[in-house]
Amino acid sequence: MNLAKIRLWDALSISYAFHLIVIAIAWSALVLLNKKSPEPAKVRIAILLQTPTNAPQPPQPLPIPKETPPAPAVQPKALPTAAPIKTPPLAPSKPTITAAQPAPIVPPINIPKAVESTPVAVPKAPPPPPPKVEENYEDENLGRIRSILAERLKYPKNALRLKQQGEIVVAFTLEPNRDVTQITIMRSSGFEMLDSAAKELIETSASEFPKPKKSVRISVPISYKLR
Repeated sequence: MNLAKIRLWDALSISYAFHLIVIAIAWSALVLLNKKSPEPAKVRIAILLQTPTNAPQPPQPLPIPKETPPAPAVQPKALPTAAPIKTPPLAPSKPTITAAQPAPIVPPINIPKAVESTPVAVPKAPPPPPPKVEENYEDENLGRIRSILAERLKYPKNALRLKQQGEIVVAFTLEPNRDVTQITIMRSSGFEMLDSAAKELIETSASEFPKPKKSVRISVPISYKLR
């Protein structure tokens, strides 16, 4: 902003100096002409001396605003404290009496009678099964059967020659008439001659076994050992 003002002022100064130079030249010319005709020169000088009204005037400097001192802070005035308002004591309230309302009528509740429980017959535990004939017979007579087999045992000659030995478990069914059926090798000795000799021993010795009341299934071990 200041730079623009300075440039404007320089332009006006140059214009003003230019007009002065023109006036000075015109004045010199009038002086020279005045010597020849003095009266017209006065008129011309008077015309030239009149400054044009439309000539630009130098810019006036802008007035600098004066700093106004800050206004003093206004302190708030202390408000007068209001006197406490005394409230008159409340009059004791009178108890209000309300009319008692009749109790609602509750209809009687029909309570069902307890149903008499009929005794339920508890099934009796079945009687224990009778002991198996096979177990009883084997427990009572197994020792006798084994001793009979040991007395009648004969070592096969070929197995003795080949030095074969082992233990065989034989299972069989003994009928009430001492007949033997369903002879089975439960555990083999590993030699066929010893297994066949054990089956034959059962068949030939069954006539001396204790006689059972019913058919029983018996399993006995038979050992063939070299001395």
